Amino acid sequence: MKNSFKKLPGSQIEVEISLDQKEFLPYYESAYQKALAGVQIKGFRPGAAPKEMADAAVDKESVFSDAAKEAIRWSLDEVSKDKEWTLIDTPQVSVEDAELGIKYKAILTIFPELKLGNYKKIAHKVLGEKKEMKVEAGEIEKTLEWIQQSRKEKEGDKIPELNDEFAKTVGKFENLEALKKSVNDGILLEKQMKERDRLRLKMLDEIIKESDLDLPAVMIEKTFQGMSKQWGPMMKAAGKTEEQVSQDLHARAKENVASNLVIYKIAQTEKLEPTPEEVEAKLGGGGDYNYNYSVLLNEKVYSFLEKQ
Repeated sequence: MKNSFKKLPGSQIEVEISLDQKEFLPYYESAYQKALAGVQIKGFRPGAAPKEMADAAVDKESVFSDAAKEAIRWSLDEVSKDKEWTLIDTPQVSVEDAELGIKYKAILTIFPELKLGNYKKIAHKVLGEKKEMKVEAGEIEKTLEWIQQSRKEKEGDKIPELNDEFAKTVGKFENLEALKKSVNDGILLEKQMKERDRLRLKMLDEIIKESDLDLPAVMIEKTFQGMSKQWGPMMKAAGKTEEQVSQDLHARAKENVASNLVIYKIAQTEKLEPTPEEVEAKLGGGGDYNYNYSVLLNEKVYSFLEKQ
């Protein structure tokens, strides 16, 4: 088997493969024998008709087509294994010559090669920008006022007084100070989570910018189609045109694919992939296996980056 290839944009490979007559013959013979066994001629049991009559009834074009499919499947598999390509879409195949053996070209979309930027250094730099979160007195007061307003109906349209007794009606609080502390802790946690998410997004964005990514168009398109079904109607209802929705979601799909590939590559490099046992444990809370795997993978990668 002879083969040659050249790289194309978008993580695609154009490969040219040729099998000589000797290499192609076993596939043709197998397809021919299968077709011969299926011939039905009046007056003869299946497979019992004279060979000449049965041969004349065999569709040679169909035999060649079946043989070619098997030969192409096998040869593409062999070349992909040899080159360590992982195919992520159905190959686009065109037969170039079928005189002596078979010669064909195929466009393959493969899992992209990723050259990551220095993600440890980037993470360390971004985390150095972390802001210390604190709660202002006015924020606590505002939240307490909201709680008072929400309890107004229970008090006959009268705003309840802010005291120890009121605190006990809100939850398991001994007094007003305990309620204030709980409100303070809740606001602080929310702020810390927002700051964590901000830093995580910035880390990932900076790593993507410093990495060499050749994003497969097929992955972007599949992601775009999923987003269109989920967010498209809502965005149109908000007044965006079809073109605006398409442009917006294509940009988001590209970002989403880049993010997922970078996270996957870091996890693979640092051996952070979740084990089946970890995913099964998380499934105890419900959900899909792949979804839970993805959630665990992301958390492991972000936790790793946050330790740099």
